[in-house]
Amino acid sequence: MKICFIRSDKGYPDSRVEKEMYALSKEHEVFLLGWNREKSGTDVNHEIHRIHDKDFDFYLIPEPAYYGGGMKKMLGPMKRFWKRAYEFLSANNAKFDAVHVVNFDTAKPAFKAAKKYKKKIVYDIFDYYADSYNAPGIVKNCIRNLENNYISKADMTIICSDERKYQIKGSSPKKLIVVENTPEDIDVRDDFELAPGSDPLKPKVVYAGMLVFDRFLKETAKVMMSRSDVEWHVAGYGVLRPFIEECAASSDNIFYYGPLPYDDILALEKKCDIMTALQDPSVPNNRYSAPNKFYEALMLGKPIIMGKNGTLYNQIRIHGIGDVIEVIDADVKSEIADSLDRVLLMRDRWESMGAAARALYESKYPWSKSEKALLDGYRSLV
Repeated sequence: MKICFIRSDKGYPDSRVEKEMYALSKEHEVFLLGWNREKSGTDVNHEIHRIHDKDFDFYLIPEPAYYGGGMKKMLGPMKRFWKRAYEFLSANNAKFDAVHVVNFDTAKPAFKAAKKYKKKIVYDIFDYYADSYNAPGIVKNCIRNLENNYISKADMTIICSDERKYQIKGSSPKKLIVVENTPEDIDVRDDFELAPGSDPLKPKVVYAGMLVFDRFLKETAKVMMSRSDVEWHVAGYGVLRPFIEECAASSDNIFYYGPLPYDDILALEKKCDIMTALQDPSVPNNRYSAPNKFYEALMLGKPIIMGKNGTLYNQIRIHGIGDVIEVIDADVKSEIADSLDRVLLMRDRWESMGAAARALYESKYPWSKSEKALLDGYRSLV
């Protein structure tokens, strides 16, 4: 089967997109249609990106848009992206047998093209859209009804955790599978070079992911800037990139690496000591939180600081592999600072905590389990 992923972003660095594309490439031909919001132009740009040991075609539509601009500012660029995406899918309909739709914001052109050209359609919910943004109730209900309709029409729907079944209870999926956000069990390289000026004797906290408001990055930055006993290593892109760059420029213990390929993200995390997985529960989607950072910490064997949100944080308490903080009705900055102190006091236990985290990954959250579900799901569509 020939599969076209469609993503309202460049698709790299994007841990979930990359590992799903690589997994499916074991049995199928896979390419991606994405949105480059940083460029303008009339031509779709063809790029080749390497995932592990394979090269993949990425077709990127250049259409300027501001990250974190809100629904009103995004509506115009989004409509233009939809129009151009549909034109690409129509012109290249012989190149694919199935469209792998990532989230609601790529669904309209994908479902339209799939229906016209009789293609299979897979709806992959990274984030349930109605619960991802603050909007008036009438708007949320409209989006929820539209998204539930897409779920019900898709040949297969993918969610990232069992808990998300409750989030989409208003829909009727024909086939539903779970592909967790856990990383592949790869041999992460050891030769990643930390930024110049990093002190090899200081403990290192790391965050590598989307630089957006709901990850408590501003609160974490304030904590890090107030102390000199730890370092904070940050990678990624998003609306808070200028803020992180400013923090790194003004603080000796904050280091920013820009956007990194996913293999490099894992290598950076491996070089550091403590990971964080903090999400704001005031965003409804985060109440079903299954953050990549949690799973990455398990695979890499790192202690983690996580917010009391969703259900995964219970695993940290049960297995003693980090610390949990209160993020509802709390002074999050103080919670982060106190949690960091607690984890630093456990330094002599980091190795055993890491071993327990790794054991949990292997027993409960191996990527091989999710990869099998994904491949089996696609086999059922043939």
